[in-house]
Amino acid sequence: MILLSILLLTLLLLIVIGVVLFSVFGAGVIIVFGDVIVCAIIIIWLIKKLLKKRK
Repeated sequence: MILLSILLLTLLLLIVIGVVLFSVFGAGVIIVFGDVIVCAIIIIWLIKKLLKKRK
């Protein structure tokens, strides 16, 4: 029973560390590449608008 408790605590700790790391690096990617993402969305919107005008 003690071994099971240790394994469950280790699993819980790994899950918490994984979620924290995913959040930190995810936020870092959004901060670094946020302007690139917005620029890509604006370019796609402009292309769609130009294609609609031609039809």
